[in-house]
Amino acid sequence: MKISVVTTVYNRPEHLRLFLAALQIQTRRPDEIVVSDDGSDPDAAAAVERHLAGCSIPSKRIWEPHDGYRLSAARNRAIRAATGDYLVFADCDIALLPDALAIHERRAAPRRLLAGHRGILSEEATRELMQSAPAPTAADWDRAWERADLVEAQAAQILHERQARLRRWHLARPHKPKLLGCHFSLFRDDVWRVNGFDERYVGWGYEDDDFARRLYAAGVRPCSVIAEARALHLWHPSLAPQQQARHRDRPNRRYFRRWFVPARCAAGLESPSRRLDR
Repeated sequence: MKISVVTTVYNRPEHLRLFLAALQIQTRRPDEIVVSDDGSDPDAAAAVERHLAGCSIPSKRIWEPHDGYRLSAARNRAIRAATGDYLVFADCDIALLPDALAIHERRAAPRRLLAGHRGILSEEATRELMQSAPAPTAADWDRAWERADLVEAQAAQILHERQARLRRWHLARPHKPKLLGCHFSLFRDDVWRVNGFDERYVGWGYEDDDFARRLYAAGVRPCSVIAEARALHLWHPSLAPQQQARHRDRPNRRYFRRWFVPARCAAGLESPSRRLDR
């Protein structure tokens, strides 16, 4: 099975450097890395290119001019460029610990969505990893894991198990168990089954909930690797809206809550104006 790791980046080259460093010491290394650069500034874009050039794993970068927060479109560009049978998605501020990809591979199955999570690193712990020369070792990552805040991930594991039971009884909400977009995986065929991410989601929020909802409607089953596939979130200043705005005023809320949502979105990997061969 060929595994492609897919990520997006925007003006965060040092986080991408650690992202790549973690992938290079996986016990099961990916077969390729695809980076969708959503219009990084020239200096940041040049740094991204340098980091990819120094990576020992085959990698490619797709760049598009920045046009606001368009995560769905950026992910779809990476999916189109990926050649793997299996796609592992991770944000560029996520470091997958050395056994994570091996766990994803072992748990992979057609029509199965593997949902991961992450431990939260402090600013100090992140700075120490960035200062590791030439790159963090497996021991460095293990020490960082010991310092990480795991409260949110542990709660997410319990909630995922509960919501998965409710889904088996046909009692779960359409997008539950919740998919946290920072870290998940599934077969490429299943991504294409729902036409990828809906590019009508522009601005902050709901694109991951929508993706999960449509996958579940297409018969893809949720499965948690939260407690197994360890990952760390590298600290940076938050770009998220304030909590009140996130829950009440996000621009995508009305579109997400529309009455009928087909499993296959119209504005995704393929659209009426863009027909692509798989």
